[in-house]
Amino acid sequence: MEKTLERLFARNTKLRRLLILLILVVLGIIDLATGYEYSFSVFYLLPISIAAWYDQYKTTVITILLSAITWLIADSNAGHPYSNSIIPFWNALVRLGFFSIVAFLLINVRKNWQEMKNLAMKDQLTSLDNSRAFDIEYRILRKLNFRKQTCFAVGIIDLDGFKAVNDTYGHHRGDEVLLQFSQVLKKACRSSDIIARLGGDEFAIILLDIDETQAHHCDQRIRALFQESGLKQKYGVDFSMGLAILAELPENLEDATKIADQLMYQSKSLGKSQTTIQTFMNTEPAF
Repeated sequence: MEKTLERLFARNTKLRRLLILLILVVLGIIDLATGYEYSFSVFYLLPISIAAWYDQYKTTVITILLSAITWLIADSNAGHPYSNSIIPFWNALVRLGFFSIVAFLLINVRKNWQEMKNLAMKDQLTSLDNSRAFDIEYRILRKLNFRKQTCFAVGIIDLDGFKAVNDTYGHHRGDEVLLQFSQVLKKACRSSDIIARLGGDEFAIILLDIDETQAHHCDQRIRALFQESGLKQKYGVDFSMGLAILAELPENLEDATKIADQLMYQSKSLGKSQTTIQTFMNTEPAF
């Protein structure tokens, strides 16, 4: 239930904002009905917290203002006697400050949490998924595959001649090669595909809903963009890839990448700088 609400708030912007507005209306009605003797302002933090954690800064500011105005309207119509007419407006201003402080703290907590999440799940050099994130994405895809029954292509890519770059030009240039190659992969693959750096000069991809013809087209796109990048001309590097098209994803990511890894080494043994693509109707390849 908790995860369902998390996905609902995070992904559906219209529904989230409608829910925020609905909560404000309900809170205003309850606040008015309970009268001025019951303090109710703390409950307005619920829609403010949802906006601050899941939505944009502008939406959060609007929610804060609406919360303060809703409280003021409810308080004004509840018959609360004040010795001075300015007091309810002062109280509304104080609550506005209180709501703003809470929202500001939540926004900063969310920002720090996102940065920590990126540190844990992203490769710091290329900003691609790291091996941990890649494993999580794989498990999610495997669950989806039980419902949709589509083919996936799992690929392992290894740069040819990368060690010579580090030895000749230094690690700084080696990092530049890795970064530029990651950008080639991003441009060549679809936004729905998954790209990761497993470590060193080894990369992995998962292409969604694909057949062997489309896999060859993807390989052609990668190699065309690689040629345009100038990496081969400047540093003498190329890449070998193994691409396994799987009708059924193995239970573990390690089993899937092992199949693609064996195909990648076939490419290496055939002279490097090429791709070996093979379709498997089961996960027991006969090598």
